[in-house]
Order: sequence, then structure tokens, then C-alpha cells
Amino acid sequence: MSHKASNLKKCVLLAASILFLSGCASLPMLTAKTYFDNLYKRIPYKTDGSYRVIDIFYATDRDVLDADSPSPMFGKKIAKNMTYGALNVKINPRVSIGTMLPKKLKRRGVIGVQEVSKLDDEAFIRKLSEAVAASPHKSLMLVVFGYKDNFEATAIKASYFTYLLDINTPVLLFDWPGDQSVSIGGYLKARSYARSSGPYLGKLIEDVIEKVKPEKIWINASSLGCQVVCDAFEYLYNDPDHADDEMEIDHVVFAAPDVGQEEFDDQFKKELSVLSKKLTTYVSSNDDALLMSAFITGKERLGRQRSKEHDQMEEGKDMLYLKSLSPDKITLIDVTPINKASYGHGYYLESPEFYDDFYMRILDKEPNVNRRLYLLKYKENTDYWVLQGGNR
Repeated sequence: MSHKASNLKKCVLLAASILFLSGCASLPMLTAKTYFDNLYKRIPYKTDGSYRVIDIFYATDRDVLDADSPSPMFGKKIAKNMTYGALNVKINPRVSIGTMLPKKLKRRGVIGVQEVSKLDDEAFIRKLSEAVAASPHKSLMLVVFGYKDNFEATAIKASYFTYLLDINTPVLLFDWPGDQSVSIGGYLKARSYARSSGPYLGKLIEDVIEKVKPEKIWINASSLGCQVVCDAFEYLYNDPDHADDEMEIDHVVFAAPDVGQEEFDDQFKKELSVLSKKLTTYVSSNDDALLMSAFITGKERLGRQRSKEHDQMEEGKDMLYLKSLSPDKITLIDVTPINKASYGHGYYLESPEFYDDFYMRILDKEPNVNRRLYLLKYKENTDYWVLQGGNR
């Protein structure tokens, strides 16, 4: 190659490099400060030997069996008054996402409640307010679980969820007496307690809004706990101070909701749309627990689809009514392809894909940021999302 040709090649490369760099310079770049200001930093924890100790708050409408003890024991009935407090749970950091069996994890020493303390109303609000004020986004996550587990097991599940989700926000567990006998009669009794617990949760949300005043409130409910939330929203909706145009809840997330489809359509959808900015509902077609619930109640459940196929758009349309109720506020996500949970029901504690997607909901990103979601569009304004596993 001649000297002249070599110089020409160098000039072309230099010009191309300058154009590339100028193009990069024009790309929108986040500064380090902006990035970290918007990042939901990792959850803080203490250590106890090789364990991590997770602190959460709780409120329960259970009856207290030993009222004078600083470390309370709770029963299976609804009390006249709420009990408030804080608890911490030790978690082995080697614990992995898998089948959530609190009693088994406790026996193995992987997870266990370390301490439960009671707080009076004033101290509870003060400490919760301090925790919210110290969090990066002045936020609070309220968690409600479903049927079968006692207070200790529910506390373990809430702490497990908090640890694996790993978002730096205070967590408040609302616990209700769902641990009735595993029978048709026991389930129906739990359903009755779920309905009766709604106003207690509604009053708790009311106190959080008016006294704690977080800038962001997220509510995460699963299974029969979704019924508790629906009845809590009915309580709030009937209060003229809350049933206005200023929505006070940022995001409500329902996973495997054990709520009647018809009841939700006729009643709760309106209350949720008034009081919450967004609702995300995770559903599945292979949820055997909700199939049994439908058999007992004689009514289809919100969290279970009819179809087990996902190859054709038409087969998913039975659940699209939910999305169509309020397309801007409601997101429907079908988790059937990733649902390998026990009884097809506990994916909200047993699926890494669920944690991944839930995290994106809380970050308030657009759905297409998470590429596990596959979108099927039906008609004009209704989107139907399917959550895929990592191997797709």
C-alpha cells in the first residue's frame, strides 16, 4: 500500500471515530447521582453470626392469648382491637427460592422468628414513620397473605418475601386469622374471617395515609389475602374523605387472588380504581387450590383461568374482561408457563420469575422493559401479558 493510500485510510478511520464519539456524546446519559437517586437500594439488615436479621412491622386483628406478655402469642379468632408491633426473623443467606414451607424451613434452621414485640398505637406510628422517612423513596410496602398459616408462619413468609425481593422499603405485615382447619368447613370459616378482617385493614391503611404519610404505598396481597384487601377498599370507599379523585395507593398487586370474578367485576373494580393508581393481577390456569375454592364456593375465582393453552389468542380472552375494565390502570399477567409451585398456587413465593416481574412493577417501569413478558393483543385496547420462563 502506498504512503498516500495509507494516509487516506487513517483519515477515514479518524473521521469515522470522530462521528462515532460525537454520536455517543449525544446519547442521553444518566449521571451517577441521578442513577443512584432513582435506584431502590438494597434492603438493610443486621447480622447474627452467619445469619441475616430482617426487621418488619406487623399489625394483626387476631386475639392475644397472653395479653400481659411483651412477646405475644396469637390465637385463631378476631379480636375487638388491633395489636401492633415489630418483629425480626433470622434468615440464612444461602436460602434459595423454592417451595415455601415455613415449618420445614424453621425445623431446618434456615429461617426462624427471633423476636416479636408489641407496641402501643402511638409508638407504632412513630417508629413506622421514622422507618418510612429513612427509606430512599419514603415508601411503605403492606403485605397480606392468605389461608392456612398461623402468625409465626405468616411472619416467616413475609420476611422471606422481603429478603428475596430485596428492595429498601419498610414492610408492614397485616396478619389475620386465616389458620383455620384444612377442611371445607375450615376454609369457609377462613373466608368469613377474611371478610370480617377487611375493615381492620381499611382502618390500618387509613392511619398509614393520615399519620405516617408515606410518599409511596404499595400493597401486595396473595390468595385469600386479596379478599381482605378488597373488603378493606370497600371500607375506605365508603369514607367520603377517601372516595375522591386523589388516589392515595400507588400500586396494588394481587397474586393468585381467591376472589370471585363476578364479585370483583360488580363491586371491587370500582373501589380499586378510585383508591389505587394501578392494579396488577397475576393469574394462572393450573392453580388447583383456586379450582378447589371455585368448587366449594360455586363461583369462578379471579386468579384462575379456564384455559390451559396459550398458543392461540382466543384461548386467553376469558380473562381479558379484567383488563378491559380499566385499560390504563389494570395489568393482567398470566404466569401459567412459569407456574411450577405446589398446587399451582404458591408461585408468588416460589418463582424467581415472579420476583423479577414484581420488582419491575414496583420500579414502575413499562411492561416491555421486562423481556420475560410476551404480549398477546386482543381487539383494539386490551393487552394480555404472559410471563415466560428464562429458557424461552
